[in-house]
Amino acid sequence: MAVRDRPFERALTLHKDSSGHIGFQFKDGKITSIAVDSSAARNGLLIDHNLLEVNGQNVVGVKDKDIGNIIDEGGNVITVTIIPSYIYNHIMKSMSTSLVKKMMDHSIPDV
Repeated sequence: MAVRDRPFERALTLHKDSSGHIGFQFKDGKITSIAVDSSAARNGLLIDHNLLEVNGQNVVGVKDKDIGNIIDEGGNVITVTIIPSYIYNHIMKSMSTSLVKKMMDHSIPDV
């Protein structure tokens, strides 16, 4: 997933509201709902897409709780990279889960 030529990906910049939310919910890395009038809705985030990166950090195979912590600790502006779920599922069915968990780079990028 670290290949940089990914035509179906979209990167979105989201701003947290006064309560610290960016306006979407996810389960197993898949976006399941978007809050009305939220930053996520205004910036074109879509359901049935999977999170690939949060603030440049690869979150493929990362537990939802850990993704939530990355978002919470990421400051007021969060950049997410998403890909349609059908493409994500197609890619992931060809990979073993051990490859995703052990071999993928989930480190925090230097900025």
